[in-house]
This record gives sequence, C-alpha cells and structure tokens, in this order.
Amino acid sequence: MARISKMRGRTDGNSGYTRVLGDSALGALISRIQAATISAGSELERIITASVDSVDDLDSFLEQEIMAEGVLIATKKQVKKSTVMATSAVEPDFVVFRRRRGKQVCYVIELKDGDTFDTKKVAGEYASLQSFVNENGKNVQYRMQIHVVSFNQDDIDAIYDGFKRKIPKVELMTGRQFCELLEISYDDIVSQRKVDAEDNFDHFLTELLSIDRVREYIQSKLEERRRRSA
Repeated sequence: MARISKMRGRTDGNSGYTRVLGDSALGALISRIQAATISAGSELERIITASVDSVDDLDSFLEQEIMAEGVLIATKKQVKKSTVMATSAVEPDFVVFRRRRGKQVCYVIELKDGDTFDTKKVAGEYASLQSFVNENGKNVQYRMQIHVVSFNQDDIDAIYDGFKRKIPKVELMTGRQFCELLEISYDDIVSQRKVDAEDNFDHFLTELLSIDRVREYIQSKLEERRRRSA
C-alpha cells in the first residue's frame, strides 16, 4: 500500500480540497491522501511483479511454441516494448503465461484495486482488452483469455455490479483467484499492505492534530460532549 507519509500532494493552497474545506493545511493533507490512493494501484502492481517470475525477453519468449511448466508474467512496460505483440490499443497491466499439465494459456489481465467504476471507463478499457486479444491472437502460440481483476473484492457478483455489468462474469476475477492463477499467496500480499495501512492511519491522525484549527475544533467538541454527558 502506498504511504501517505511519502506523498507530497498539492501544497499551493489552490486545490479543490482547500476550496471545499476552507483550510489550506487540511486541504493539503487530503490532497496527499488522494495521491496515496492513486498510487496504491501502482504499488499493488509492483508487489505482484516482485512475487512472480518475469519473462526475461518477451520477443524471444514468444518465439517458443511450448514454454516450460510454470507461470511467468510480462509487465505493461515489456509488452509496450515488444515488436511481436501488437499494441495499437492500450496495453494490459499484465500478460500472464501459464503452462500446467500440458495446458498452455496466455491471460490478458487488467488489475483494479477498487471495485466500482464509471460506465464509460469500464466499457472503453474492456474494448481495449478485446482489441489487444484480437490483434495478438495470431502472434502468440497460446490460447488467450481476458480477465479483469478486482483485487480487494471476494464476491464476483459485487464485481460484476461494480463494473456496471459491462464485462462478462466469466472474465472477472477476485484477487484471491488471481493469486491462485499466479501461484502466490493472496493473504501475504494483503498482510503486507495492512502494515502500510496502519502507518497511514497513524500518520493521518498525527498530521490532522498538528493543524491548529482542527485540533482546537476537536478539543472544543470533546469538551462539549463531556459537558453534555456530565
């Protein structure tokens, strides 16, 4: 999980958060939280990349008709550099190559940290994945499958609704299912991210109480509550 303490956010006093809240220091803190939220998806990609063996040279790898038993991933950056895979559409987050018991499949993966999205964005991203598969079906020696992963949701029906039912259920995956595909531990990744969440909780409240206006307001409200309960 991305840490708020490492985020700069917007400090010029003109952010939308400052206008909404009427306080530049509080606006700057919320801006840092938003920056951490946006960065969390990229951080998740980095954790997964570090947990799975990667393809060394994607173009050389794709020249093989049969891969060795196992699971390998290619990142968006590797796909973009490839001269074998066509990428006129947006590159997927991961391309996973898996061979087990003689079955060889290429999984085209879009990874999401959340589970509720704008209808137009969902439709556009899914169309891009379909275009990627259509372009590359003839270029690789694998059966290709699209999967959109909602990493933090365990309910496929909830994922289906969150994606506005624009993506077939069979092409949706929970985070746990994705980790099973990669043969890595979902629980270990969640535990690793919870450590950062604890740090974020502490950092947010510490920074919040360092803002004079906020601290004084909270103190007055607590005192008011004590008087009422006395």
